[in-house]
Amino acid sequence: MKTQRNADIVLGCLFALFGILIIYASTMITSGTPHKLPPKTFPMVVGILLLICGSALAVKSWSIREADLAIKWPDREGVRTILVVLASITGYILLLNPLGLPIASFLYIAFSIWYLKRSKWLLAIVISAVTAAISYFLFIRLLALSFPAGPFLE
Repeated sequence: MKTQRNADIVLGCLFALFGILIIYASTMITSGTPHKLPPKTFPMVVGILLLICGSALAVKSWSIREADLAIKWPDREGVRTILVVLASITGYILLLNPLGLPIASFLYIAFSIWYLKRSKWLLAIVISAVTAAISYFLFIRLLALSFPAGPFLE
């Protein structure tokens, strides 16, 4: 039987493994020009956080010995939602270089908020605009990371 505890253990282990792979891949990033922070800093931090959070989830779930919730596989609507989310992430990755981080993030977040929460477009646009502005000023201006700024901001 598939239970929430088993799912959390497997997911935690997968996140930890993914974190290890990201940490390893980030050690191979080289930079020819000097930056305030080297380009491998952000993926290294993300990998470390994934490793810590995944390990913590797996250990916590492993140690819990309470009554467990049975989980069901997603129905047709759930599978469609998963496929749409995966397609939107793929679109975000494909649009990142030509449109830049702020615009691609704006489009991805606006769509995701609207689609997953079924929220109104105005709320999705406001949250997306704030997130795009913060990502631009934090990652491109302040930290000077090598994310594409986009055709309108370069």
